[in-house]
Amino acid sequence: MKTMKTKYMITASAAALALLLAGCGQTTEADGGTSPSTSPTASASVDSSVSSSPVASDGVSESGSGESGGFEPVTTKPGPDTSVDAAFDVFQQLVAVSNKQMKAGDTSTEDLAKFAVGDALKSRIDSLTAIKEEKEKVDGEVEIEEISGYSSSVLEGKKELEDHVVYLEVCNDTSDVEVTLANGKPGEKPELLRAILDVRAQYDTELGRWVIAKTEFKDGGVPC
Repeated sequence: MKTMKTKYMITASAAALALLLAGCGQTTEADGGTSPSTSPTASASVDSSVSSSPVASDGVSESGSGESGGFEPVTTKPGPDTSVDAAFDVFQQLVAVSNKQMKAGDTSTEDLAKFAVGDALKSRIDSLTAIKEEKEKVDGEVEIEEISGYSSSVLEGKKELEDHVVYLEVCNDTSDVEVTLANGKPGEKPELLRAILDVRAQYDTELGRWVIAKTEFKDGGVPC
């Protein structure tokens, strides 16, 4: 894998699509963002956006107007041998839903809310809405591949819950995605088609399922 850092360049017209392809919110250290490290014993505080009920950008509940595509939440119990697989599974499901909806021009939230919460959910809804409003057509699918991952503990009140949070490094491949603008012309592709994503997944004890809480491009854009 290449180690040279490359800036992830996108045109203004492709900004919303690129955000959707990555599922990236604006994550900083101040709001709990973190990059995977090699220490499996790190702990993390509970992110308030994880335990809150997911809402769309217009304030509606997670129930969407579109028909469910048969996607089911990932309810695997946390454990040293199960958490990383469950975390990647929920991210795969989220990407699959996003692929389906961006090709269909579907902005419903029902399936997305099964796999993402807070900023991670809102960014996808906002991006799908932007694509629909711009009358862009999307063909092809985003593909992902797990690079590495580890589980960690999370503090919930005064209780430490082991293996309830997972940090993944994922290769996000948009090579197959083609965008056609409203005027019929092809949309510009990002300069970096295969980029590493840092993904944070967490088992939400209140919801009883794994959810994606945060994603961001590693160091602003690192090829994979």
